[in-house]
Amino acid sequence: MLSSNNDPFTSKLKFILENTTWSYETTVTFNHNLTISLSISDEHVLHWWPNGYGDQPLYNLVILNQDNRIGSHLIGFRTVQLIQHEYGAGINGTSFYFSINFKSIFIKGSNWIPSDSFQKRVSDEKCERLLRSAQLSNMNMLRIWDGGIYERNSFYEIADRLGIMLWHDFMFACSLCPVDEPFLTNVHEVIYQVKRVQHHPSIVLWFGNNENEAAVAHYWYGLPQEKLKKTKDDYRKLYVDTIIDAVKQTDKGNNRPFVTSSP
Repeated sequence: MLSSNNDPFTSKLKFILENTTWSYETTVTFNHNLTISLSISDEHVLHWWPNGYGDQPLYNLVILNQDNRIGSHLIGFRTVQLIQHEYGAGINGTSFYFSINFKSIFIKGSNWIPSDSFQKRVSDEKCERLLRSAQLSNMNMLRIWDGGIYERNSFYEIADRLGIMLWHDFMFACSLCPVDEPFLTNVHEVIYQVKRVQHHPSIVLWFGNNENEAAVAHYWYGLPQEKLKKTKDDYRKLYVDTIIDAVKQTDKGNNRPFVTSSP
């Protein structure tokens, strides 16, 4: 943000968490992209819980500039852990379960695919009806399948209210993607998407793709052996070097785990 003559200027910002006693003021200079870290202690808020484990309190975080409201987000507070521990010698694999607010959660859920092939026909009321049906069926998690789409803002807001955790794939499904520079640059759309939805407590996990790692590991596409090393190197370049790094840099204020491929 710059002044009318493109010079940087200093101004006061105030953050208020409505319906609590918490607030924070700071003075900033607007001359480049700016990141402000906020710390809100547990004494000011109640924890957000999945459906069946407690309530879903949400708080409106308001930003003021010289007493003028310039933005707000409805947020929730919870701690997410993906527990993956070794079972011991001679046993392959690890555990895979979630702890929310240091309590182990029994996951009940399903895949979420686009609710209509023509998104203009999907209303917020339809999203609410479908998500509420999941809640009333005692589900507490939906996986946003990456053969679909990044959902609209209201979808995530409804999931927040209903206590539906979201296992969120990025939209790379069942394919070998190129790793040339134009494609890698375009892939940074994940930064936009993470910034758009990262304040939602319902999102508890990022997944890089759908089955692409299994496709490479188990030769789904019948690639000749001489191309296998390059295929694996390309996979690492896209998902490990590019996407994981982009997500970690963008979502570093949260404690969401990232898994490279689903499953």
